[in-house]
Amino acid sequence: MVLVDLTGGGPVENPQAALLTLLADAGERQLIAAASGPGPLAVRFDKFNDGRGLTIARLLREWHGFRGEIRATGHLIPDLAPHLARSGFDTAELADGAEIETWKHAIGLAGAYQVAWRDPAPMRRKAAASEAAALDERLAGLPSLEERVVDIGSAVAGRIAFSTSLGEEDQAIYHAIAETGANIDVFTLDTGRLFEETLETLEASRLRYGVPIRVVTPHAHELEELIARDGVFGFRQTVAKRKACCEIRKVRPLARALRGAGGWITGLRRDQSGARAAVPFAAWDGERALLKLNPLADWPLEALRAYIEANDIPVNPLHVKGFPSIGCQPCTRAIAPGEDIRAGRWWWESEDRKECGLHVEGAAGRRGER
Repeated sequence: MVLVDLTGGGPVENPQAALLTLLADAGERQLIAAASGPGPLAVRFDKFNDGRGLTIARLLREWHGFRGEIRATGHLIPDLAPHLARSGFDTAELADGAEIETWKHAIGLAGAYQVAWRDPAPMRRKAAASEAAALDERLAGLPSLEERVVDIGSAVAGRIAFSTSLGEEDQAIYHAIAETGANIDVFTLDTGRLFEETLETLEASRLRYGVPIRVVTPHAHELEELIARDGVFGFRQTVAKRKACCEIRKVRPLARALRGAGGWITGLRRDQSGARAAVPFAAWDGERALLKLNPLADWPLEALRAYIEANDIPVNPLHVKGFPSIGCQPCTRAIAPGEDIRAGRWWWESEDRKECGLHVEGAAGRRGER
């Protein structure tokens, strides 16, 4: 089986077998049943010019809320690539693996202006930077977090995803989402090495607000390969091995969770570290083909904590024990007074640009990884 990634253009490594295949004449009941599972789902095209398969993908995405992988199979030609991507397909099964370069080129050829579930067309990309700049300026002029969240919800086309680490910033944003009722897909990355306190905060937040938080995990086979190669604590041996661990446990799951989203909300603030000093409110993420949104960009730590206290927002108990930035348990320590707030992350490494890869341009695996 050879799959091409319709969001990135390259081949898919270690593809999972489709759990269910839908035909072009699938009815409403079949779509509802299919959307209730995790995927991957396959939609078979018996003819390359049968548009019903495109409709099925869009119905699964827009009407039934399916967020797993949708795969096109059957009689496919490269000319279909941009239309498959726009309709919500993630991958296409190729009869000949040598065609991947042709498909990669074809993905960006469409010049359509019509609204689609996902729009990789060049015209959309050209307009994206100016749209992001306009939104960035507008968000800067809004005084409250709630107003910013509402504005993001109305300004961004398609699904808006919020990745929460359950830290102070993200808890404040989660509170604002719950208060405003914004239609935002909230998820968190469970790396398999989180603090117990972090998991307790996840449960307390769900019970307090009733807003679902999807838990996204690494693929088991990738973890097994990583540990077999580098060992249980290999990430402390070299920066390269640490980044490989972050890649498997965080970067690739994030790529899966963001696939198809039109916007990505984060809790980045400018005073978190020198590397984040110029964080905008909104920017176009060209690699992920979405708007990256940082509604707390200009908030100092004092304003954040005042907001949390005023709204009695549940926070990770580790914060009061000297952990301002909380990641995986083996890679996070408490900091001493006067240290940078991210000094406790990967403390055995250089202080220069210590990032896991989630918020660094050009991170490997951020597009199309499974």
